[in-house]
Amino acid sequence: MHVERFSIGIGPILWSRQKGETEYALSALPFGGYVKMLGQDDMDPNQMTSSEIAENPRSYSAKSVPQRMAIISAGVIMNVITGFLFFSTCYFFGVYEPSPVVGSVIPGFPAWQAGIRPGDRITAINGEAIRSFSDLQEAVILSSGDVALEGMHDDGTSFSEVLTPLKSSPGRSVGIRPGATTAIADTIEKPELISDAGLPLEKASEEFLPGDKIIALRPSPLATETPADAAAAVAEKPGDAVRPMLFSELRYVTARDADRELIYTVERHDKDAEGKKSKTAKMVEITVPPSEIRSIGLWMAMGPIKAIQKNSIAEKAGLKVGDLILSVDDKEPGKNIDPLELPVYFGKQAGKPVKVVVKRATSEGDDKVELEVIPGDSPGWLDSPDFKASPLSINAIGIGYQVQLRIARVLPGSEAEKLGVFKPDMKITRVDLIAADPEKAVPDAFGDAMSPRQLDLSTMAPKEPGTLEDVNWAWAFAEIQRVPNRQIRIYFEDGKNTGSEVLKTYESATGWYRWFRGFNGSIWQDDRELQKGDSLGDALALGIRRTKKTAVSIYMTLRSLTQGNVSADSLSGPLGIAKIGYMVAERGLIDLLMFLGFL
Repeated sequence: MHVERFSIGIGPILWSRQKGETEYALSALPFGGYVKMLGQDDMDPNQMTSSEIAENPRSYSAKSVPQRMAIISAGVIMNVITGFLFFSTCYFFGVYEPSPVVGSVIPGFPAWQAGIRPGDRITAINGEAIRSFSDLQEAVILSSGDVALEGMHDDGTSFSEVLTPLKSSPGRSVGIRPGATTAIADTIEKPELISDAGLPLEKASEEFLPGDKIIALRPSPLATETPADAAAAVAEKPGDAVRPMLFSELRYVTARDADRELIYTVERHDKDAEGKKSKTAKMVEITVPPSEIRSIGLWMAMGPIKAIQKNSIAEKAGLKVGDLILSVDDKEPGKNIDPLELPVYFGKQAGKPVKVVVKRATSEGDDKVELEVIPGDSPGWLDSPDFKASPLSINAIGIGYQVQLRIARVLPGSEAEKLGVFKPDMKITRVDLIAADPEKAVPDAFGDAMSPRQLDLSTMAPKEPGTLEDVNWAWAFAEIQRVPNRQIRIYFEDGKNTGSEVLKTYESATGWYRWFRGFNGSIWQDDRELQKGDSLGDALALGIRRTKKTAVSIYMTLRSLTQGNVSADSLSGPLGIAKIGYMVAERGLIDLLMFLGFL
C-alpha cells in the first residue's frame, strides 16, 4: 500500500518531512491523526475514479472491496488499541475522576422524589458498579427506560431506587448534580471574581483568595451565648479522624444561620513571588455578615403542591400532589405570609407541630382538609428552583410547590404600591434585571451587567422541563436575589391592558435573610477521587473496562440521537473538540491522555 502522508493530529500541517515516498507530518490539532493513501482523498474524491491511479497496484482504489474493508477496519481497530493504551497508562499513574457523590438534587425531579440527598454516594446503576459521576451521568443520559440506582445515604444506610428520567437538556436526567469541594480553585486569576457584586461576601472581614479551603463554618455567638454554644463542630469519622467539610454541609449551615454573622475557618497556603505554595498551611478566620432578602413589594398567589418525597413527613401526614395550602398555623399564604417564605417558616418550626389546612379536589367537589405535620431539621431555601417550572421545596416536610404569577397582595408603603399600577390578580409575564447606569455597571452573578437579564415567564425553551402551567414565580424571585445592584423592570397584564414599570429602590424583607453569602458558583474545585491500579495488571484491567464503556457509550449516543433522547445541539464539532481539548490539557498530561483515549 502506497502511503502518501502519515499525520499525527489533524488540521493545518505545522511540520513535515519527506522520507521515501511518505510524508510524515505534525498537524495543528493534536486529536487523533490520519493516514492518506494513494487513491483515497476525502478532499478530492476524483482520485477514486482516476484511471492512472487505479492502474497502480499499490493504490487504495486498486484494491478489492474486502481489502478496502480490511484497510479501513485497521484504522478503527488501531483507534481502539490506542485508546486502551492511553486509558491503561492513566490508571497506572492514577487519574482523578468526578466522585459519584451527590452534590445537589433538583426539587421535583425523580431523585428528589425518591429521597436521594446531597452527600449520598451512588455505587451502581442498572446493576453495574460505577466509579465516577461521569459513569452515572452517561448511563442516565443514554438510557431509554427506567434506571435502577443503588447507593449509600450519608448516614450509612443503603438505598435502591428505580427512577424514570425526565427529558431535559442536553438529555435525560434524574435531577442529580455532581459535588464540589469547599476549596476555591487555584486557577482563579483575580480574587474579586470569587464574590458576586452587591452580596454580603463583599463586606467580609478580609478577602477570600484562590486556593483557600473552608474547613469549618459557624455562626458568631449571640450576646446570650458562649462561643461553645454557637460553634458548629466539624464532623468526624469513627476513630476521631477529622474529615474535610462537605460542600453540602457548607450550604446547610449557610441556610440554617442565614440571619447570623458567619465565621469561616480557612486553610490557606501563602505563595512566594513565583506563585509557588508554601508547604505549611495557616488558619485564617473570616467573618461575613448576613443580608436581608430583597422585597419587590408584591406577594404572589399560592399555587398547588407539585411533588412529594417518598416516605417524607408530608406523605405520612396525608398531603397529596394537587393540594392547595390555604393556611399554615392560621396564616394564609398571600395574605398573612408571603408564599415564598413558607420554607423558612417550616424550617424554624423543626420538632414542633404545625397545623396545615389544604383545599383538595375530589370527585364530589373541593374539600377542606386539616392536617398536622412536625417538620424535620432542614432550613428553608436550601434548594432554590433551577428552572422556570421547578417547584419550590420545603425540605423540612418533603414537598415541592408552585407560586403563581398572579399578584395576591401589594405591600403598603412599598415602591410597588407608590407607583399605583400594580393590583391584585394582575399577572406578571416577564422580569428584566437592568443596570441603573450601564456605563458604570460592574460584573455580577450574571456576568456583564451592562446587558439586561431577561426572565421570560410566558414561554418555555425547547427541552426545558415542565410546561407553561408549571412556571414558578419562585424561580424569578431567586434570580432577583442574586443581583441586588440591578433595578427590576416588571411586565404585567390584567386581561385588558399590558404594561411595565421599573422598581429602582432596594427594599428589604424585614426579618427574612438570604440563604447564600455571595460566592460565585464557578469558583469551587470539583469533588474528584483518585482512580489508580494497584499493579500493572490492575491498570490494564481498568483500561479494558474504560475502553468497553467508551465503545458502548458511542453506540448508545448514536441510538439516543435517533430516539430523540439526546439533542444534536449537545454534540461538538472539530472546533468544539479543540476547545475542550485545550481546556483539558491545562489540567495536566493525565487528563489530556484520558481525553485522547476517548477520541
